[in-house]
Amino acid sequence: MPRNLRADVAIAGGGIIGCLTAYYLTLRGVKPVVVEADAIASGASGASGGWLTPYSASCDPRLLALAPATYKLHAELAEELPEETGIDHRYQKIGYLRCAITEKGLETLQGWRDARTAEGIKVEWLSPAQARSITPWLTEDIAGAIRTDIEPTVDSYRLTISAAQAAEKRGARIVSGRVTGLLASRDHACSGLLLADGAHIQARATVLAMGPWTGEAGAWLGYSIPIRPLRGQMLHLEPPGPGDGPGLDVGMSAVDLGGSVLPKRGTNTIVGSTREDAGFDRSPTPEARKLLLEQAARLSSRVMSARLARQTVCLRPLTPDQRAYVGRAPGWRGVYLGAGHYSEGIHFGPVSAKALAGLILDGKSEYDLSVYDPERLLTRSPATG
Repeated sequence: MPRNLRADVAIAGGGIIGCLTAYYLTLRGVKPVVVEADAIASGASGASGGWLTPYSASCDPRLLALAPATYKLHAELAEELPEETGIDHRYQKIGYLRCAITEKGLETLQGWRDARTAEGIKVEWLSPAQARSITPWLTEDIAGAIRTDIEPTVDSYRLTISAAQAAEKRGARIVSGRVTGLLASRDHACSGLLLADGAHIQARATVLAMGPWTGEAGAWLGYSIPIRPLRGQMLHLEPPGPGDGPGLDVGMSAVDLGGSVLPKRGTNTIVGSTREDAGFDRSPTPEARKLLLEQAARLSSRVMSARLARQTVCLRPLTPDQRAYVGRAPGWRGVYLGAGHYSEGIHFGPVSAKALAGLILDGKSEYDLSVYDPERLLTRSPATG
């Protein structure tokens, strides 16, 4: 990259949050610079399963309240981005079966059904026979299931790349480099980013969206940003060949024993996923492969006979309370945070990114993102996270 740059907004991180923030800024005539240390979508955004659901982590009611807005934005992106970039990011609406194998699992399933019904979401309770009539992939171990039709899937890598290319077409720049600090004054006003090679990017606003690496920014801001990586490994199964029987056209998971199987349009079926404290180690392991196959086999015996295409790893950015930090960095002018979405970064990516664009340009967001308020970084305690 050139030695030094000027930009309207400097964005550290080329994942889903960084690239969509750049995209939404360019829709309003702003030309940001995105700085990525590796490659666009090289982290969790590129290796995510791409299941758009707000139910994979805490089920915090305040997060669930954001789901309709982000679903709407995803549907809009599925129309807009392919027209702009020619990249089909494989947005697809499919049914999903949450299954129980044990009595405890049935209790969990019933509680989940009651919670969704109270939210006004249509759920269908299925007997084991009814569930198996939907897909022959299910085993005889299934004791009951719930079907929903509210959770689409995407190819998260293609979505992130498409957002980046669309932003570039509208004037954004994407440069390689590792961010090592802020251009800051003594009164905590930020005017850009410092890079490891000594270069800098001057900007009137800066967004820190580096996934699990955002924790490094605590040293620049003067307080801890407790985001750590949680390793997630997934398996990718090739589509059934001749004589292997029908493919899978619904997603499914076991709420009690773990294990999920998710079909993806135009690509392999995904089996996932692990949750491991392994630091920043992105190495796939045979132990994870064995665990994932064993878990999924209770759900679907066909998993064991399917051909394994590959095994992937991502590092999900986890905060102590499983809520991201999205908004102004406490105590600073011109600095914004957008990181820590854990397993729901792809799902909540659009609403978080559009909110950041609004905060930067208008001083406010059209969405209530108080659940993500970074001010809690200054009031955090062991009891509250």
